[in-house]
Amino acid sequence: MKALVLNEDKSLNITEVSKPVPSPGEVVVAVRASALNHRELWIQKGLYPGMNLPCILGADGAGVIVELGESVGASWKNKEVIIYPAYDWGKQENAPTKKFRVLGMPDPGTIAEFISVPIENVVEKPSYLSWTEAAAIPIAGLTAWRALVRHGNIRSGSKILITGIGGGVAQAGLGLAKAMGAEVYVTSSSYDKIDQAISSGASGGVNYKDEDWNLQLKELSGGIDIVLDSSPAPVLDDYLRFLNYGSRIVYYGSTGAPKTSINISKFFLRHIQFIGTAMGSPREFKDLLQFVDKHKILPIIHAEYRLEQAVEAMDALREGTQVGKIVIRH
Repeated sequence: MKALVLNEDKSLNITEVSKPVPSPGEVVVAVRASALNHRELWIQKGLYPGMNLPCILGADGAGVIVELGESVGASWKNKEVIIYPAYDWGKQENAPTKKFRVLGMPDPGTIAEFISVPIENVVEKPSYLSWTEAAAIPIAGLTAWRALVRHGNIRSGSKILITGIGGGVAQAGLGLAKAMGAEVYVTSSSYDKIDQAISSGASGGVNYKDEDWNLQLKELSGGIDIVLDSSPAPVLDDYLRFLNYGSRIVYYGSTGAPKTSINISKFFLRHIQFIGTAMGSPREFKDLLQFVDKHKILPIIHAEYRLEQAVEAMDALREGTQVGKIVIRH
């Protein structure tokens, strides 16, 4: 089968590899579409724990079950599914086990014609989603869901700030938060991206490169309850201008300042919480897809490529100009 392989010299190419054979309790999925995440760029740079090369990249994927391992019910044959993008979360919902790992490193990933995964790792695809839309959901959607629901304690009427609105998690967060009845504000360095977010339902946005962006946000929103944050500011005291008492800042990335500082006394006196998050559990993945299906939420697709163009798709991701997900049709 064909797959996007990261080689030992960090080069990428589409190459022929062996088709997987399902172990007991596993199924082979013929992947119809996959999607890229910035994680793949970090892996190519060698900046990822547990590197094991060569490896098939990709964590997001959707497709059709074509083979069943021993002990898997026959009713699963030919089911259209979305793949839960990780292994070994564990039994606790509050955090994963130390064995937790995401598809595509060190285990084979989804940017391939076939992948074998445990039957517990697949959920039936909502019928209204296209293959590319389905593939765009897993990592971005699950990360945003856990951040907003479990950690953010989002409610109808909550005021949400989503930083760096161009990214996949940010776009997923906007769609989910609007469906939950929240009031959403965004930041970006691009006025075009802010305008696109407003056209997608955001109430407003500010350019974080403006010196007084935090004051603008306060004036615009009247105060923020939850920050869905991939781009922490170098000085988090800037957030005090717009954070309400009892607000939550939920971090899922570090694309902004590698280090940040805070005035601890001001934050604890206002009961502000800092919470780190990444991905989510299999149960949360099922809850996410039920919610997405109920509200018929559509992920934003920036561009589509064929499997044979997967290296070009990675180059497009590296440019960082996208709004939404870059997906690959198989």
